[in-house]
Amino acid sequence: MEKLSLLFSEFILKAVVMTENFIAIPVEEEKLESFTSNRERLFQVIDGISKQIDWSQISENQKDEFSRQIDYIKKLDEKLLVKLQEHRLEVKKDLEQTHRQGESLKGYNLNDVK
Repeated sequence: MEKLSLLFSEFILKAVVMTENFIAIPVEEEKLESFTSNRERLFQVIDGISKQIDWSQISENQKDEFSRQIDYIKKLDEKLLVKLQEHRLEVKKDLEQTHRQGESLKGYNLNDVK
């Protein structure tokens, strides 16, 4: 059981580090999909490990530490959501600007002149 709890702790730490690293850098489209899919797989592994652990054999101190780590991940998730929403607004603004520029250029199409 000790091995599973250590493995659980290790993967929780990996989730924290992965999320902190992504929050620290500017959002890049190429890395966004990779980050989200890797993070999703990591949480599936964490979930699988947590289901195998006999939580009655885990000390209260260790349970408290796991709870603190999970709460920290939740706080990181909030920061991550804010960052992704800001990125979404930037992309939306860029798309709107590109669309407006395309619409304004339609009047300059010389192929339509007879």
